[in-house]
Amino acid sequence: MFDPSVDLKEQVVEHRRTQILLGAAKVFAEKGYHKATTKEIAQTAGVAEGTIYNYFNNKRELLLAMMELIATQSLKSIVADNPPADPKEFFTMILRDRYQLVEQRGYLIAPIFGEMFSDVELRQEVYRTIAMPIAAHIEKYIQAHIDSGLFRPVDPVITTRMFVGAIIVNFAMKLAGLDPRYEDISADALIENLVSLFLATLLKPEPPAA
Repeated sequence: MFDPSVDLKEQVVEHRRTQILLGAAKVFAEKGYHKATTKEIAQTAGVAEGTIYNYFNNKRELLLAMMELIATQSLKSIVADNPPADPKEFFTMILRDRYQLVEQRGYLIAPIFGEMFSDVELRQEVYRTIAMPIAAHIEKYIQAHIDSGLFRPVDPVITTRMFVGAIIVNFAMKLAGLDPRYEDISADALIENLVSLFLATLLKPEPPAA
């Protein structure tokens, strides 16, 4: 027999979990991961401190879940759930998603990435649990197009890292104001140029006309 209360309970649980994660994001952004306490996170989220442990075993688990919610949830829908067959559309969607993330929520994740450089264990765990699964989907996509004959026989792992590196460097130049020459380049133009350069590396050249 269908029990509508079950679905409602699941919604309440998911809402409370998200509430805690967003509270954690604010505290981590203000104080950094190591200085943040679960008491402060609970106060910011508007829940009792004990409630946090109903959802997360420790602060590190909370951090990883927060990073996944803010940094990778929208990207998973592109690269994993139903990736478009057209490579131009695929890479454009990824770049637009990442640009919006940095533009709208960069202030939340930047402090965490800063701490990752001084915490080897944290860096390895974030890379293993968050970055690697996403990269694996992109590598799989590239390999599928190599197998179909559309892409050159490149190394998917190296090519994916090149793609990610280009995103990080160019978005930092644009959004962090590291290079004033980027001020006159619109987001659309930047994304279009990056996708064009990436596809020029990947796509096999058209055979010469007979």
